[in-house]
Amino acid sequence: MNHSPNSKQVDSVLKYVKEQLYSGCLQPGARLPAERRLAEMLGVGRAHVRAALQKLEFYGIVQTFPQSGTVVAQEKMQVLERMITDALQIERYDFASLVYVRVLLEIEAVKLCARNRTEDDLMRIEAALRECEEKFYTDERVSKDFAYHQALARGSHNPVIVSLLLVITPDVLRYYQRYRVCTVPLEEVCFEHRELLRCVREQDEEGAAEMLRRHLRSLSEFAVTNNDENHFLE
Repeated sequence: MNHSPNSKQVDSVLKYVKEQLYSGCLQPGARLPAERRLAEMLGVGRAHVRAALQKLEFYGIVQTFPQSGTVVAQEKMQVLERMITDALQIERYDFASLVYVRVLLEIEAVKLCARNRTEDDLMRIEAALRECEEKFYTDERVSKDFAYHQALARGSHNPVIVSLLLVITPDVLRYYQRYRVCTVPLEEVCFEHRELLRCVREQDEEGAAEMLRRHLRSLSEFAVTNNDENHFLE
């Protein structure tokens, strides 16, 4: 995370939520002030509030419900503390480095998922895949794609890998949205996603790893060839 004016304003929202959690003013299940109210209280733009809440939601710290607002997730305070601290301490880094780490983590995650997955894991992965395909031509495309990959990661039953992927996911998603990286046709994406699920179901670790490498190859190539000074994450 660099220290541009925009990132500092987002940080101020994150720090406010952290302080409210530590003080006990915000308990699990409690509703946060509305975006407009938070922006007025902290002297930041609503876009910065929205960006901070999206980041907190990806970390699992808050949940946003339509017409109900944003509430604190039902998590233990120690977990919230660690996750927010991580969110505030990541240094400035480039997209190519982020993608490289994502690929390493996901390859290991799908291999472990193929080895360790349960029937419940398979049901969750299948449900995430259906949603991903149904929302492919909507604004939810990218978030549903990540949800599918996260379901695969959870099937690894390695909480460290899952947590690390959660740390980098918000910035990957933001970059995807900014530079419109996702241009692969529906048919190709669906085929690769379904093949990943097939390999996991059949407990084919190497097959799953190879399919994931194929699935992320265009992203890796894009990150390397376009990793100039303008592609640092803010």
